[in-house]
Amino acid sequence: MKVNKVVSKFFLIASLSTSLAANASIIIDNNTGGYYNDGIGDMADYYGPSQFPGANISEGDPVINQAVEPTTFGAAFGNDWLHGDYSGAGSTWTTVNNIPDTWKINHETAIVYEFTTSSFTDLHIDLGVDNGYYLWFDGQYISGALAPGHSNINEYNIDIANVATGDHRLQILREDHGVASDFDIKVDAKCKPTPVPAPFSIALLATGLLTISVLRKRKTML
Repeated sequence: MKVNKVVSKFFLIASLSTSLAANASIIIDNNTGGYYNDGIGDMADYYGPSQFPGANISEGDPVINQAVEPTTFGAAFGNDWLHGDYSGAGSTWTTVNNIPDTWKINHETAIVYEFTTSSFTDLHIDLGVDNGYYLWFDGQYISGALAPGHSNINEYNIDIANVATGDHRLQILREDHGVASDFDIKVDAKCKPTPVPAPFSIALLATGLLTISVLRKRKTML
């Protein structure tokens, strides 16, 4: 299913039979800080134009939806950035109070936002980037896309449903292949109440317990 340029819906845990909470809160926006890596360089050096086109639009300015996950990361990414290990020789990660919304043209940059959920939560991500993005959640690839033109907050819409209670990481690799770089993000979190048995289920359970009790009494009398 597509909305604007691309939509990716990824269910992390089986859906609960409960209604959503009435209100959503913004947990990440353009003023949010996190781990930031602007020392990656140009990943076109070891990837082709279907994922990281050459500098200065030398290999075109393609529109690519559902881009293939990048799996080759240089020393600048650290030992295992997708699982929280930013150490290692050559690692260029820093922590910043605000993720820059522009960066060096013809270079890639990486971002990790960390947050904690206190209950099952649905996430909705509004994302815009010039020229492209690759997105993981807790180290698992969700989606990626490339397109020409400046960033627009409604360029990409991504839903991640039924996120479990606990600590989480939203990981984004930003791609640029010339002219300009832009980035916009807004992540809404909608908590889901703890599921409770439906009235019919309670009645059925009570009937079952009563039946067991009666059968036990009859057995005792016999």
